Amino acid sequence: MAIKNQRRVILQPWEHHIDPNPFPAIATLEEITSIQEIDAILDQITGKEAGIIIQQYKPHASWLWSQFYGTVIYSAWPKALIHMAYGALFCVWVRFQTHGDFHVLTLEGMGDHWLASALVIIEKIWMVLMSLTTFLLTFFVGQAWTFWKSFIDVSRNIQGRFSSIQMLLTSHAARDDKTGTYTPEAEAFLKDMAQRLKLFHTLHWASQALRFRPLLTDKGWDRMVARGLVSEQERKRLQALRLSPTQKHIGVFQSMVVLSQKALNDKQIIGIKTSLLEKKIMEEFCTLRGTAGTIGGLVAGRMPLAYVHFVQVLVDTFVVLTPLAKYKDLGMFSVLMIGILTFFFHGLLVLAKVFMDPLDNEHYKVGCVYLDLAVLLRESNGGIDNWIAATETLG
Repeated sequence: MAIKNQRRVILQPWEHHIDPNPFPAIATLEEITSIQEIDAILDQITGKEAGIIIQQYKPHASWLWSQFYGTVIYSAWPKALIHMAYGALFCVWVRFQTHGDFHVLTLEGMGDHWLASALVIIEKIWMVLMSLTTFLLTFFVGQAWTFWKSFIDVSRNIQGRFSSIQMLLTSHAARDDKTGTYTPEAEAFLKDMAQRLKLFHTLHWASQALRFRPLLTDKGWDRMVARGLVSEQERKRLQALRLSPTQKHIGVFQSMVVLSQKALNDKQIIGIKTSLLEKKIMEEFCTLRGTAGTIGGLVAGRMPLAYVHFVQVLVDTFVVLTPLAKYKDLGMFSVLMIGILTFFFHGLLVLAKVFMDPLDNEHYKVGCVYLDLAVLLRESNGGIDNWIAATETLG
């Protein structure tokens, strides 16, 4: 006898989760990505020019009003025009049905026509939806902003761990007693660690951001070797590991841990060894591992489909019902109302959805809110080298 409400262990085909926007396979990227495109990516990563991670602004109202590209207005105006056209057609149709003409700019009563009572009912539904939509949409935007801010904070924390590791290693590196400069062994170790930190950071983000994923192809590795981001020997070692192409950064990370452990026991490399130094360095590496691993979890768990789907349907229903609900009071001017509401309600929804794609992997709204990883990588690369240069000579 079957037990009612027993736990199901087999899912139906339609219940399986499928990524609607999967990353292209590495083999596909190998075919479609040119050497010039890979070099352009590397130029952005290794460049020396300054940049900004997120679009900055001036607080002056006149400056803000003058902006268009990269704003919600830029993203929302096509939808607003479509909705206004729909609203205008509806108003023309209602006018013809109720009065038999096309004098849509004339505000007149609809008499006892059946459309009058139908639109009154729709208006009552619209009023209920307005409160629900306003509350839920603003709450949704707040949650999306929290996710985006968390993502930025985690990205910065990864950057901070690099500086902490380099600070500890450079401040305890062995030095020549006469000149105060690094010993040859210490300098070679620090430069090797710097290169590995940069490589780890690059490969880590290449595994998360579609923009940089071509670097994981054979073409990408060839160009990274040619431009000195990784040695041929290290490339062969990493590719021989039983790791997927998107997990090679783990091999780089482990090599840094092992080399640091060895360096701590070599007086020609680490000249000032304390009982807490090894513990502190390992803590920083563990923190780096945990923080870097958080990125994938944030992206994968950003927001469930059911939530986003519900908000989308709610906002669209509310906006689309506007000319139906307000025609009785505003007539043709309800077209203006649907345009305004589309700008603000649809605009807020767009803003929320781009907040939940900080890496711009989905190219949902080009030029809107996203994190410029190239600037982040350039900052990190510069910071890693700066710690070596800052204590290059002491005395």
